[in-house]
Amino acid sequence: MFGERSGQAFQKEFDMPRAERGTSRKDAHRGHQPEVGLMGTKGSLVITALGDIPLLRQVRNSRFVSHHQLFKLLEHDAVVSSRRSFNWRIQRLLKAHHIEGLDAVHWDGSRVYSVTQNGLIALESQGEFAVALNSRTRHMPDRIQVFHALELNAIRLSLARTALLVSWQSDVEVSSANMVSGTYQKDYDAIVKMWVGNEVREFALEYERTLKTRTRYEKIRAALEAESNVGCVVYLTVDPNLMLAILCQLRHSAKRVGFLTARSLKEHLLAAFVATDTNRPMVSLEEFLQKHAWTCNRKET
Repeated sequence: MFGERSGQAFQKEFDMPRAERGTSRKDAHRGHQPEVGLMGTKGSLVITALGDIPLLRQVRNSRFVSHHQLFKLLEHDAVVSSRRSFNWRIQRLLKAHHIEGLDAVHWDGSRVYSVTQNGLIALESQGEFAVALNSRTRHMPDRIQVFHALELNAIRLSLARTALLVSWQSDVEVSSANMVSGTYQKDYDAIVKMWVGNEVREFALEYERTLKTRTRYEKIRAALEAESNVGCVVYLTVDPNLMLAILCQLRHSAKRVGFLTARSLKEHLLAAFVATDTNRPMVSLEEFLQKHAWTCNRKET
């Protein structure tokens, strides 16, 4: 489903010739025009560096992303502004099998996409290579990860729409960096930079939907204690009970770890309460980050 338009009106828009497709005032101001899906002599799609590549890169880095989330993420990055042009671009990439829609999976009434091998090849042809997810990867994103990925997108957008977010390095990017140079001790779900007061603070973010085994948490605690490239970790969970269970597993880690629910973060942002230990009072996320997250370009000792 594509939400606001009926299927007939939606398809009609994509079938419109270029002369009949307008340019939004914002696009015209930026000098952008809705791009036509150029076809080669054998019917192959010609990928555009300014329009298609940022979209494909975002789908790849998200692993899974809904139609609405994708538009909002690209809008935040100033890649798109016209919903009409965005919808048209999605349709041409779907038809060329560069992205695919998941059957029977929706998020807030919006269709969910993932990148295909064709899409990865297109990215790599433009120099956009990710070691952790490339065209020769044997296993494409597993659908068991769908709602984990979609919730991470929602968390990211909650920070972006309030202008707190400075940058978000996804798990695909973090994993790729680790495979190349071992940057971090763990493949975090994200490395986040955001405004806290008048400073930009950086921290690792993890999101948990299920409880792991005790052995897994022992390995995670060891990785966190060995971590030297982030000042603290923010652990988000799907509900308070899971938060408490994970806190009990990781509370003795030497690395500062703050726990809260994803819902609390999305609703209260920096005012959300963070737990650090069962025997200590909760503090605001703002206070936690001011105390433990590194200021960008400087590492605390």
